[in-house]
Amino acid sequence: IGFDNVEEARFAVPSLSSVDTGRDEIASMAVRLLIERISAKGQPRAPRTVKPEFAVVERESTGPLR
Repeated sequence: IGFDNVEEARFAVPSLSSVDTGRDEIASMAVRLLIERISAKGQPRAPRTVKPEFAVVERESTGPLR
């Protein structure tokens, strides 16, 4: 199984199943958090955990597709 669901995974033989980490969501979240931090003008904020969604993209390398 691959990681990051790179485009090439679809073209391997057999096609490679992969973890899609949600890069677009991670980038959007990072920008949003940065804007919040800039808007706070140096005021400390409570720590928090952010967790983007991820998915396993099943392809031929994991056996028969459902």
